[in-house]
Amino acid sequence: MLAKTGLLVVSNHKQIGEILSSVQKQVKNTLYIQFLSALGEPLGSFYPKTFNAWPKFSQTIFNVYSQAATHCHNLDVKVLLSGIKYNIPKIQTQKPIDLIIFDKYHSQEDIDNFIKARIQNITEEYNVLTIDTGDLEITEENIDNDESVYKHTVLGGTFDRLHVAHKLLLSEAALRSNEIVTVGVTEENMLHTKILWELIEEIDVRVKSVVDFLKDICPELKYNIIPISDPFGPAIMDPSMELIVVSKETVKGGEKINEIRQQKNLNPLKIAPVELVDEPNPNPIEEAKISSSTTRGIASGKSGVAKWLAELGVLIINCDIVAHDLYKPGMPCHKLIVEHFGDDVLAANGEIDRKVLGGIVFGNSQLQKLNSLVWPAIAEEVNNIIRNTDKKVVVIEAAVLLTADWQKYCHEVWTTLVPREEAINRLILRNALTEEQAKNRLDSQSPNTYYVKHANVVFCPLWPPEYTKQQVDRAWELLQKRLL
Repeated sequence: MLAKTGLLVVSNHKQIGEILSSVQKQVKNTLYIQFLSALGEPLGSFYPKTFNAWPKFSQTIFNVYSQAATHCHNLDVKVLLSGIKYNIPKIQTQKPIDLIIFDKYHSQEDIDNFIKARIQNITEEYNVLTIDTGDLEITEENIDNDESVYKHTVLGGTFDRLHVAHKLLLSEAALRSNEIVTVGVTEENMLHTKILWELIEEIDVRVKSVVDFLKDICPELKYNIIPISDPFGPAIMDPSMELIVVSKETVKGGEKINEIRQQKNLNPLKIAPVELVDEPNPNPIEEAKISSSTTRGIASGKSGVAKWLAELGVLIINCDIVAHDLYKPGMPCHKLIVEHFGDDVLAANGEIDRKVLGGIVFGNSQLQKLNSLVWPAIAEEVNNIIRNTDKKVVVIEAAVLLTADWQKYCHEVWTTLVPREEAINRLILRNALTEEQAKNRLDSQSPNTYYVKHANVVFCPLWPPEYTKQQVDRAWELLQKRLL
């Protein structure tokens, strides 16, 4: 059985890739990494033997997270800095440790003494594992980094679903500070230019993730985590700040901040650019670097996702088709619609002209009336189909699933979405609508953020079909595990 949380005690940092490759098979959720040359040595003794200043540890941190991106993509890896920077009495972690891993063999007495004296938060039924990587030859690293340490460092970003790039930036800020770290976290008003910004976590969630990470890796520092509503935040006004940490791709942003500070007669900030980790398995449509930056509504690609699911053996109930059948003469909805909207909605053959009906209801209060007439009949028919199928998995494909409260018939909600501009373009091309008509159609339903908030799984068919299929195959694989 996998441990939930592991603590890896590393003496040979040059073999970290080999170690992490093995650890991935032992730990499920969180892996803390503590660098320590020998169990009998005090915490804080590692870097003087290998480096002559804290910031020179930056390259080792980069190497660790780079290897973690390759070998531990499902683990929340955290390199602990307290036991490197300070001679602290115990290793402190927010989550209790239930597996301690060593990269070389130690006597049982040394292990027992280390665990008792040095680990603050450990479960009663912990386990110990040794992954031997050979003897360590301690040599000072010849790395040409700025060795300066600063009282107050600052950085900013979106910090959505904290990943390796964020950890590198935050770790660099914590490593170079001896007192205060300020982090600006972008608020929603700054996110709307991003593709699929609706998938970005709420500001409170992102702030908490940053706080939790920093307090785990180095709780001795003071942290100011500030939501910001402009690109510069407090960095252009706080005279106590001395260093700004940026990615190498955003150095110009740091330079712009210094221009503004000089205009305000503030000292310019030292700029510390951080190299981002290469994406280990990029798709052709993905960036090469790990950046620090069913059923949704109409024109969002839900039919494409449904098609892939059907090929996997799923029963797809398309509510548009169900409704179309119920609109036919002699069926329940036909009479109700004609009684309310009149004969003008009838085609020459006596059937409901859905295009005429759509032109009447979209963009005004009549849509609500139409829904109240047809939704109960659609729900009844859908449930009849479900009761009479032998399929293990059934998908209700409906743009109005949540609006109609049909999620109560489902175990999970899967949603698809594309940016609003893309949905408008698709409606114009597919349905031969004007731009105004397309916007009215979209305005008649809830925004993307609503669907994301209520979804268990989210797809984005914005890219070529083969990538949508990859999303569906992955979601299907995970669903099979949940069905066990």
